[in-house]
Amino acid sequence: MEEITPPAPVEEMAEGTTPEADAAEPARSEDQTRAALTAKLSRIRIAGFKSFAEATTVEVLPGLTGIVGPNGCGKSNVVEALRWAMGETSPKAMRGGEMDDVIFAGTATRAGRNVAEVMLFLEDAAGLAPAPNNDIAELEVTRRISRGEGSNFRVNGKELRARDVQTMFADIGSGARSSALVSQGRVAALIQAKPDDRRGVLEEAAGIAGLRARRHEAELKLRQAETNLSRAEDLLGQLDAQRQGLQRQARQANRYRNISGLVRQAEGEWLALLAARADTALTAAANALAAARSATSAAEQEAEAAAIALHEAEQGLAAPRADEAAARTALERRRVEAEGMEAEESRARAALDAAEARLAELRQDLAHATSLAGDADAARARITEEDATLAEREAGLPTRRDGAATALAEAIEAVREAERAANQATEAAAAGAAQLQAAEAELAAAETRLRRAREAHAALSADRDAAEARIVSDAEKTVAADQVTQAEAAFAAAREALEQAEATRTEAVARHADARRSAEEASAEAARREAALRAADERHRRIVAQYAALSAERDAALAERIPEAARDAALSSAQLAEATLIESAARLTEAEAARATASEALVQARRQGAEAGAARARIAAEVAALTEVLEARGTASAQPILDQVRVPPGLEAALGAALGEALESPADASAARHWRNLPPLMVAQPLPDGAVPLSRLVEAPAALARALSQVGLLARGMDGAALQPGLRPGQALVTEEGAVWRWDGHTHHAGAPTPGAVRLAQRNALRAAEARLDQAEVTAAETEAARSAAEAAEAEAANAEAAARNARSAAEAA
Repeated sequence: MEEITPPAPVEEMAEGTTPEADAAEPARSEDQTRAALTAKLSRIRIAGFKSFAEATTVEVLPGLTGIVGPNGCGKSNVVEALRWAMGETSPKAMRGGEMDDVIFAGTATRAGRNVAEVMLFLEDAAGLAPAPNNDIAELEVTRRISRGEGSNFRVNGKELRARDVQTMFADIGSGARSSALVSQGRVAALIQAKPDDRRGVLEEAAGIAGLRARRHEAELKLRQAETNLSRAEDLLGQLDAQRQGLQRQARQANRYRNISGLVRQAEGEWLALLAARADTALTAAANALAAARSATSAAEQEAEAAAIALHEAEQGLAAPRADEAAARTALERRRVEAEGMEAEESRARAALDAAEARLAELRQDLAHATSLAGDADAARARITEEDATLAEREAGLPTRRDGAATALAEAIEAVREAERAANQATEAAAAGAAQLQAAEAELAAAETRLRRAREAHAALSADRDAAEARIVSDAEKTVAADQVTQAEAAFAAAREALEQAEATRTEAVARHADARRSAEEASAEAARREAALRAADERHRRIVAQYAALSAERDAALAERIPEAARDAALSSAQLAEATLIESAARLTEAEAARATASEALVQARRQGAEAGAARARIAAEVAALTEVLEARGTASAQPILDQVRVPPGLEAALGAALGEALESPADASAARHWRNLPPLMVAQPLPDGAVPLSRLVEAPAALARALSQVGLLARGMDGAALQPGLRPGQALVTEEGAVWRWDGHTHHAGAPTPGAVRLAQRNALRAAEARLDQAEVTAAETEAARSAAEAAEAEAANAEAAARNARSAAEAA
């Protein structure tokens, strides 16, 4: 059975601690230190716990108290009741599947209980319990559990946290998992424990285990306080930045107010100056008008006299003017014809220059094509030599080198293709030379025609000097035009021939390059295959020789030492053992890999579970905050009607601007200001084209139906001011940004959202957060299920690995 041993005195454990450890622990009060030395357990009261259906009291007298009885009488249940009352939280430690299993389940003759309770009575414990029981010497520590509801702790009738009870017992060197409770195998486990585990036992014996728990809790609180301080500093920085911005805005507003006053004063002075200048200009304009009228009368008289004189002169100039007009017409005609001939001469000269430049390019292309033809001949000679070399190599290869022979055939075909490409390049070069010669002949003819055109132009220029005497004949103009046309046609033909030669040369060069590249690739592939084949043959011969030598040595050794039958049996046994060992090693490797995979999956599942839990907590906090804000505003007065409205996201500002403060009115008829449920309008008033009634977009109570049907939502880009004059009484137009145009002329531009719009936006945000919370709950449940499955898979993989490891050990021993 299990024994309860008292903790070792503090003086005996002092040698096991170090100054560093003492310095790391927070100091306890004098009362707590004294209570840790004097407190003792006087009795235990058990009711409804496991086999104790009725209330039972166990007195713990001074000295050694033992519990004796046959197996199954409940001796271990007394110790488990003591551990449970000290704060044990693991159902497995209580030999159960869940904590409700500690409640008396009943027998064939007795009904089960729904409540279990264990009370521990401590004496001389003044200063041990937390406030307000820190001055009481006698303590009653009670733990009570109800089926399906969980358990709670009480000290002298006042409820405490489980952590406080666990810390209290840790201060006296005891507790649910203390070394003071020695169970079966506890001594052997303590002997084989690691130094860290032994340190925990020594701390419990020294009575400082509670101090470690307090220090951990204090560190958590300190880190939380530091985090809160950092957040407060960040918030203070943000508020300081906002304050500075508001100060700048205030200074700008004051400066704007002062400058606006100066501007208004300057505008008044400027307008007065403009008025004075206008008066002066008006007086000067009146004087100028009178002088202009006098000058106009005198000018009219002079103009009338001049008109009479002009009429008389025009009658005498009619014949000379007719002669002058005829001479001007003939001269202008000659000038136009001379300009046309000059333009034709310029075009012919430009065509000749272009033809000469093209002729030079064709000559260069011919030289380049000739060079390429020489390169093609040299490449053909090299390819012929490579062909001969490949033919020699092919003759020496064995029949199993069909792949290399195929590559060689492809190379030969590529060489032939290169030869054909080279021949085509040579033919293209010859054709280009012929075309070049033809272009040169056409260019010479064009030069001749251009020379003739120049001569004709010189003659026409000479005729232009005597243009007033005679007119250029149409036959000469026709001849010059024909010559220019012929020169342009010759130039076009030469350009076309040169372009064809260039295209042919480019194609020939490309084909030659492809043929050379194909031949080089085929040669390299054949060389690689030949080298690989030789290396494979060499490795095969070497392995065959080694295998033959080893087989001979093995046969000789077996023949000398072991008889034939024994040798065969030993060989069979060795082969079987070797196969078993190989199989067990393979299974162990597979089991290790499976466990590694399962462990990785478990870590991933736990991480996902933590992330899902954090996301769920974050969304739940958001939902709680929004709910608290809305409930706080809703309890200030009667519930406003906007709490019954469901508006699509993005339309909160439009609805808030359209109805304004009326959204804060409730639907309750007993309120001083409320909404009444009226029937629809008897005569429908249509909204302007393009406006959508809010009643189609918003889900609202029937009391808002009439109001929403008379408010139209405008699409982006529509001009509400242009549609405002056509509104009927009671109608209004709004935009998503919050601009309003009412039927009576009132207009409100988009600006800060109204309180109703803000509340509607908070409602929408709450609904969206609740939807996300539902999804987060589902995700958390799925990740929890995945984590459980991963834990089961990891445990199964660990068992399989242990079994495989045992099998391999057995095979190695065999």
